[in-house]
Amino acid sequence: MKLCDIIPIVALCGTVAAESHDRRPLSYAPKPAGQYIVPKPEGTESLLDFIRSRSDLSVLAEVIANSSGFTEAFDTIPTWDYTFFAPSNAAFNNTGQYFKTFSVTPKGKFWLGNVLQHHYVPNTKLNTTTFNSTYTRFQTGTYLFVGAQTVGDNVVLNKASTINEGNLPVTKGIVHIIDRILDPSAMIFEADILWTTQKFIAGSCSNPNLAYC
Repeated sequence: MKLCDIIPIVALCGTVAAESHDRRPLSYAPKPAGQYIVPKPEGTESLLDFIRSRSDLSVLAEVIANSSGFTEAFDTIPTWDYTFFAPSNAAFNNTGQYFKTFSVTPKGKFWLGNVLQHHYVPNTKLNTTTFNSTYTRFQTGTYLFVGAQTVGDNVVLNKASTINEGNLPVTKGIVHIIDRILDPSAMIFEADILWTTQKFIAGSCSNPNLAYC
């Protein structure tokens, strides 16, 4: 192969290498042009509509905007019922200094997206009247568990996060405003703790007879 043939190949490889490093590690790729957006039926209120309508959820709205794909997901009207525990602005302030510095990094934003999934319960509307003074657990979209019980007039999750405002309706779902973030690493999983009645979550092993469990 002649040198004149090699030079264009080297130049091309250099260009590809340069382009592949334009994006920071762990950062999200830009959305492709012409991306399909699921149409939203008239007269409906998506979870994102609800969050954006409340000044006490402005930090949550910002977190959603910074998590790739979450804006579209939260703005889509699902065909199933769901429950969402929405961390208030106060919830994001009830964290340590490490959280504030880590959450703004690329890895932190990715982690926060996973945390938000832990606040989502698909297929079931969990009203506050579902819970009582008996400590029970329910499964979230991460397949991990959250503990819940009533303490006085309040519903408390994981013995730390209080529902300050509950049973707020949106299309196909119900929202509860909470004052602490539900951390998946604080999962409640003990066999002797009763399981709150809820519908099956696809992909979970709530039914041990499934072939993949």
